[in-house]
Amino acid sequence: MKLAQVEGLEPDVIARLSTIGIDTTSDLLTRGAEPTGRAEITGASGLSETALLALLFRADLERVRGVGWDYAGLLVEAGVSTAVDLAHRQAEELRKRMAAINAERSLVKRVPSLAQVSGWIEHARTLSATLRFNGGGETY
Repeated sequence: MKLAQVEGLEPDVIARLSTIGIDTTSDLLTRGAEPTGRAEITGASGLSETALLALLFRADLERVRGVGWDYAGLLVEAGVSTAVDLAHRQAEELRKRMAAINAERSLVKRVPSLAQVSGWIEHARTLSATLRFNGGGETY
């Protein structure tokens, strides 16, 4: 997805990333997959590591069939960082947490159904890790 099409993504962030050749969520995920790539992005764009990781987590979760940018944001707020992390969650508990967070913050128009969350988890189980951290393993 083109970053310019991501609803809610600040124009300043889009411009900063575009100046270094990152125009899509796929570009972002590819370039930010490794710690060295993230260091290059933060150094060249001026984004903080925290802000960059928030974007990367959403981009990674978007790989899950049926998860768009908004739902990815809700998942991140619910404590899910990556597709690999999502694959290890319990659908009922995650949906309850998402519903509670959305009731407080109104992040999405409609909280996903239990069937949707279950489907996301099942699909996430088929995906490989894309984000690497120091030590080579996923951290959450």
